[in-house]
Amino acid sequence: MVRFDFSRQSVCVNHYYFYLQDEDFGPAFIKVCTYAPFAIKVCLNGHEWAKQQLHKAEIPFEALGNGFLSCPEPDPLQEICDRLGTEQIQAFFDKWGCPAPHASN
Repeated sequence: MVRFDFSRQSVCVNHYYFYLQDEDFGPAFIKVCTYAPFAIKVCLNGHEWAKQQLHKAEIPFEALGNGFLSCPEPDPLQEICDRLGTEQIQAFFDKWGCPAPHASN
């Protein structure tokens, strides 16, 4: 007769963080879990995206840690903020993502 014993134990799961300095989004990170189902978390900041766009447009501004203190051209700033959407986020994924492994037939 074969016996199988088991006990439940907690396990520390490793996570890997990839910190990025993106041309469009500024600082960002990707967190990858090493345990099934291998979750991936992407952290982007819309304020940092807007700051990067203002730099590209050469529009001056005073930054706060996570926002804006002042901007002499508030209308273009608002237009930039209104542009942030799924297309920009998808472009970030397309730039930094890698194809998922798959089984070949």
